[in-house]
Amino acid sequence: MFLGLVRGTVVASHKDPGLEGAILRIVQPVNHDRSNAGKLLIAVDNVAAREGDLVYLVKGKEACIPWKTNALAPIDAAIVGLVEGMHLS
Repeated sequence: MFLGLVRGTVVASHKDPGLEGAILRIVQPVNHDRSNAGKLLIAVDNVAAREGDLVYLVKGKEACIPWKTNALAPIDAAIVGLVEGMHLS
């Protein structure tokens, strides 16, 4: 899992049938201090995130597991949680 900031939404009127009903978000991967940690990516939103939210994501084949509509959907990244706070020792 890794952290990201939601930067926007992708509007796609035509997409793979396995993604029907999916909300696609543009996410900036970040470090724990919210500094950039990679390139922007597109992720399926499983938690109703909004622009500016700090979220945690999964990538790879595990990303399609939370998408209950179609286990074989072409998903590379998925938002699986909203971060409400963090405590580092």
